Amino acid sequence: MAIKTIIVEDEVNARKALVNMLEFYEKDVEIIGQAKNLEEGIELIKNNQPDLVLLDVRLPDGTGFDLISKLKKYSFKLVFVTAYNEYALKAIKLSALDYLLKPVKPNELNRALDKVREAVENEEQLKVKYETAIENFSKPAPKRKIILNTVDSMYVLEVSGIIRCEASENYTSVYAKDKGRIMLAKTLKDFEEMLVPFGFFRVHQSHLVNLQYVDTYEKRGSGRVLLKNGEKIPVSTRRKEGFLRALEAII
Repeated sequence: MAIKTIIVEDEVNARKALVNMLEFYEKDVEIIGQAKNLEEGIELIKNNQPDLVLLDVRLPDGTGFDLISKLKKYSFKLVFVTAYNEYALKAIKLSALDYLLKPVKPNELNRALDKVREAVENEEQLKVKYETAIENFSKPAPKRKIILNTVDSMYVLEVSGIIRCEASENYTSVYAKDKGRIMLAKTLKDFEEMLVPFGFFRVHQSHLVNLQYVDTYEKRGSGRVLLKNGEKIPVSTRRKEGFLRALEAII
């Protein structure tokens, strides 16, 4: 079955590049509409019920987040397309949404589409993701939220409520103040990339901690961190200096 796709992109060359890549490489994708601004995009989506929307973050008459907020139903999958914009990218990553950086490469487009093909999400799950993205784009860092997907559940947590993350092979356990331990099929590196901008530091190969929950640093040996909940986390020798600098920066 064809993936009915709408492209919302104001740059003519970027829009043409997406069309060419989709038509050449993705035989199961059917482009059912193209829009160059927010108003056209909303109208196309409402009238055509796409399976997928490739959505630029910055549009002449608003943002991709504005487009989502103006729609009542979320039956389509969404992949953001954007030039690197740190603030927007943080909002997208934390909300568990897919994105492509410009200039888009065919292999990256293919990876994003593979995720779309594999994803089985109901309308309520999509609604949560999209509304979280809107909130994250408009709220200051302490109020940002992260979506964590396990096999059985979807968790929406304030980033500030995460105490630490611990690696176990290709899995990561996230320890949250109100939810306890949540195990996810993601690497610690994935969480490091998402959470370091929000005051987290990887103190050890297996441990990422929220600096706001650090109570004491014990200097013996390579050192260890005593967290406010009583847990003791080792600090590796090679990460010790960077950790102390990061800790001093928030005091």
